[in-house]
Amino acid sequence: MINQKYHFDITPHIVKQLGEQLVSDEITALLELIKNSFDADATYVSIEINTTGQYTKEKLFYPNHRGFIVVEDDGFGMSENTIMKSWLLISYSQKRELKEAKKKTPGGRTPLGDKGLGRLSTQRLADICEIFTNEEKESGTHIAFNWKDFEKEDALSEVRIQAEHFSSQKIKGTTLILANLNHSEVWDGKNLENFKGQVSQIISPYKENRPFDVYLKINGININLDKSNDELRDLAISRFKFNFDGSSITIQGKTKLSKFIGNNQEDFKNFLEIDNGRKFYDYLSKKQSDIEKSDNSFFIKFEKKFDFKKDIGGLEIFDGERANPGSFNGIIDEFTYDNWMSYDENIKEIFGKLSNYREFAQSQAGIKLFRNGFAVKPFGIDGDDWLRLGDSQTKGSSYYPLRPANVIGYFSIDEGINDKLKDKTDREGLVSNPYSRNFFVLCFFIRDEINRYQEHIRRTYNDFLKTYKTENSGIKTVNQAFSQLKETKLKTEEVKDEFKNAVISVDKAIEESDRLVKTVKNNPIFSTDLEKEAAENINFLLSKLKEIQNTLEKVEKVISRTEKLNEVINILEPKIQILEEQLMNFSELASLGLTAESVSHEFSSIADRLAERASFYGAKLHGKNITDSDLYVFFEYINSTVNGLKIQLKHLDPTLKYNREKKSEIKLSLFFKEESEYYKNRLQKNSIDFTIFLEDDFSISINRGKIVQIIDNLISNSEYWLIKLKGNDPNCKPSITIKIESPWIYFYDNGYGISPAIENMLFEPFVTTKPKGEGRGLGLFIIQQLLDSSKCTIALEPFRNEHGRKYIFAINFSNIINEYK
Repeated sequence: MINQKYHFDITPHIVKQLGEQLVSDEITALLELIKNSFDADATYVSIEINTTGQYTKEKLFYPNHRGFIVVEDDGFGMSENTIMKSWLLISYSQKRELKEAKKKTPGGRTPLGDKGLGRLSTQRLADICEIFTNEEKESGTHIAFNWKDFEKEDALSEVRIQAEHFSSQKIKGTTLILANLNHSEVWDGKNLENFKGQVSQIISPYKENRPFDVYLKINGININLDKSNDELRDLAISRFKFNFDGSSITIQGKTKLSKFIGNNQEDFKNFLEIDNGRKFYDYLSKKQSDIEKSDNSFFIKFEKKFDFKKDIGGLEIFDGERANPGSFNGIIDEFTYDNWMSYDENIKEIFGKLSNYREFAQSQAGIKLFRNGFAVKPFGIDGDDWLRLGDSQTKGSSYYPLRPANVIGYFSIDEGINDKLKDKTDREGLVSNPYSRNFFVLCFFIRDEINRYQEHIRRTYNDFLKTYKTENSGIKTVNQAFSQLKETKLKTEEVKDEFKNAVISVDKAIEESDRLVKTVKNNPIFSTDLEKEAAENINFLLSKLKEIQNTLEKVEKVISRTEKLNEVINILEPKIQILEEQLMNFSELASLGLTAESVSHEFSSIADRLAERASFYGAKLHGKNITDSDLYVFFEYINSTVNGLKIQLKHLDPTLKYNREKKSEIKLSLFFKEESEYYKNRLQKNSIDFTIFLEDDFSISINRGKIVQIIDNLISNSEYWLIKLKGNDPNCKPSITIKIESPWIYFYDNGYGISPAIENMLFEPFVTTKPKGEGRGLGLFIIQQLLDSSKCTIALEPFRNEHGRKYIFAINFSNIINEYK
């Protein structure tokens, strides 16, 4: 044994305090140990976590333990002298001396650690610490101690350190065994997925930005960080790369066509997907010359370059020049979690379902700051929005800037190159100085340029839709028709005087030409051959001028008719407005009728059940067999029946005339919470499950009666077909689902879906596949009218169910959403 050499020299209590204050959590502790392996020039670090077992690969001083963490690397290892200083001499840091002298490790790395946190972080993770380490020789050093002893002893020199030499099978490296875990729940159970996401936050998941390989095994399961991240990155809808070389910033971006699906999948399908974006690219490239066609799975790409001294404002001057933080680079991947992705085959194959994909992606979401591949806290960790991406969301922008929950990426700095960007002592941020402040200015500049590009392509897409839909769709509404008439009338007025002048000019030309021709014909003897030839040409032109004159006479009649357009407009416009108003009243009344019909049916059922109970207890009373208990039960039943009637009336009340004109702010989650009792009671008797999924809550400004009628009609339609399905298949479990995802509501059931024969005319009146007498074909038409009156839309999603039929209704409330709620 060689115990006499090893001793501590400070009060144990101070060491415990340092560890508790400087190492805030298990992830930070683990990160410090991984950094130690990096600083030792390791090509890999292997981490094994076992929450219940015992480590048996080496002979330990503390073999009886529960749970362990092993951190192993192939770095240059430690000598006995290094152990004495780097581990047992508190506050000593050879790395600090190396960095101050601007020297590197033998492998050319600038050390990341300089505060001696590695040794202190072990106490955060476990009680027992055992180290096996050797340099390039067979004999190594094995030491062990128990952090619990620091609480028992009065002097640090009295803390027991056990040590021995051992024969190593490895050429060089260090193996750290931490036993008797303090918080095993961090690595187990439901926290495992969260931990995997956290690992990807502290160690760069981007292979090109990671300095060495990291292998992770938890309770016997290998965690493949590279595979998961590569598969996730393939699903990005946009990718941005940027590089600051010390003198200029270069930003490159690529965008997939699916970026433009946005809120209107029908527009995307009809105007982009149909030709794979060819027409849109032609339109876009004319608006922005630096956008090019991309390759592989991306649609378009761009590249921009900005000079550090000329193009970027707001930079601080230090020592007579702009404080340059040093070169850095990074990547930002943008993702979407929209409903259409649930049908993506890659999502199904990799993640099983959309919710798993969303959960995994959002566990890594955020823009991190990595120093040599290791996270600098708190930048991008646990939702920290240091780039203030969330600010753009609160400004009501509809052009989809980068959003905190939808991006995964990093800014990469280097310990040597960016030596002016120093970590704070507690590892929670950068020390504020001119260099760090200018670094943030550059980061915000990159953010703004990316958002500017995003806004531009989205605006251009909207302009493209306006232009292309107008060219290809013709007149769709009465208002468009009147606009077209008024525009025609206005243009006619503009050209009227020009037309009259043209008629006069043609008349004069005909008169003069006719005179010349007659002069030559009447004097053939005195006319030269040249005059005769000219007369023939003029005669030909004269015939053409007379044709033009004839056409102009017809056009004049048309113009005279257009002058009466104002009279037509003045007569028709108020009548059409009355008809539209009558149609809306009809829609509201018809919808009210449908709602009242379902409520009436419930009233009838309640009344029948009440009459049956009254008859039963009336017979008992007649036979003098009734008891106090019977009366109590009957009265309770009457009370519950009255409450049931109140629920029905409460549901019907917002749809009545005196309430139909009132608008109110409605939060969708609260609306369905309040109405769920009615819907569930209504559907339960037919064993139909009713589920509300709250993905992204939002508020709208609308008449409550309208939304009640809209949902009622949708549910009534689904209820009818699900009852039919249940009759055909008694084993089926019918369900209706509503998903709230701002600014959309998605409504669907697990029935057969929409018949292909009517899917293209589904919202027209009197279209239905229900048998005669069972359906009027008005429900969806009425829904469309009610939504249209509130500037909202409903569409049938293009996705098909297992029966090959469309089945999802999507209601777009974007025009009445309360942005600031």
